[in-house]
Amino acid sequence: MKKLPDIFVNNINKKISHNDEVYYSYMDNTSEIEDNKYSIHDIQNKIDNIFKSKDFIYKKKLHIKTTYSENDYFIISRSYDYLLTIDGNRIMIKDILEIY
Repeated sequence: MKKLPDIFVNNINKKISHNDEVYYSYMDNTSEIEDNKYSIHDIQNKIDNIFKSKDFIYKKKLHIKTTYSENDYFIISRSYDYLLTIDGNRIMIKDILEIY
């Protein structure tokens, strides 16, 4: 049998760390990402579940934490981009950080 040539294999003496650090540069303010415990999709799902539940008739007391306050509210209706309280206040859904 004919002898084949040897294959060169380079020794790797260092740690390979390709793509260990990933940067997300879409948003300018990174503090918004850290403040949100839930994504807007999760908040929308929670609100949908509240309004779909059989025990929701007229008003529902919820504890809502927003970017500007944290309080208990009686929610009576929902629009596309805000919740309406019994006091007539509008809580923007995009400002909600937690709801329970």
